[in-house]
Amino acid sequence: MKDYCGKSIAANYYRGIEAVGGKLIFDDTGITFKSHALNIQTGESRIEYKDVLKAEVKGFLTKMSVYTKDGVEHKFVVYHRKDVVEFLNSKVV
Repeated sequence: MKDYCGKSIAANYYRGIEAVGGKLIFDDTGITFKSHALNIQTGESRIEYKDVLKAEVKGFLTKMSVYTKDGVEHKFVVYHRKDVVEFLNSKVV
């Protein structure tokens, strides 16, 4: 399994119908999505590993979802999504 801690990867994060471009940053306790300044919706979103129920591959090519304990589905587009999903699921408590 690939270890993503301390790394960042290019990603899009769906906020409503907009796929916001930016990057996912992985640390010891969770992931942070930081948007590029050129998006309509900018800013950061944080998901703690302790709040993740599961991550799964969705659709074709590069989509994945992260489900959290508060009932939210966080939708992302990333390369190497199977590796990212495997890593996130290894962090589920």
